[in-house]
Amino acid sequence: MQISLEEVRNVLRAYRIPKTDQVITEFVPEPVRVPPESDCALAREIANQLAQLPDVRSERVHQIRQALETGVYKVPASVVASAFIRRLLADRIE
Repeated sequence: MQISLEEVRNVLRAYRIPKTDQVITEFVPEPVRVPPESDCALAREIANQLAQLPDVRSERVHQIRQALETGVYKVPASVVASAFIRRLLADRIE
């Protein structure tokens, strides 16, 4: 599950947490907008196809596992921290 920057801002506003000068360094795509009524059938078809996809991308897991084992997989601490904070904030509003 990805949380957009706008959702993070909404949580910050809801909890009245003051903004910091820190910038989230990880790219977060914009949320998907609900399509107009004429596109609902297409949206349902896409949702059905997505529901049939596996939750785990085995090939990607294998690639990352190999990179971890060989020591070449490096993730900046700022990206990890950003993901933790977004997840923590999202869990608080659920």
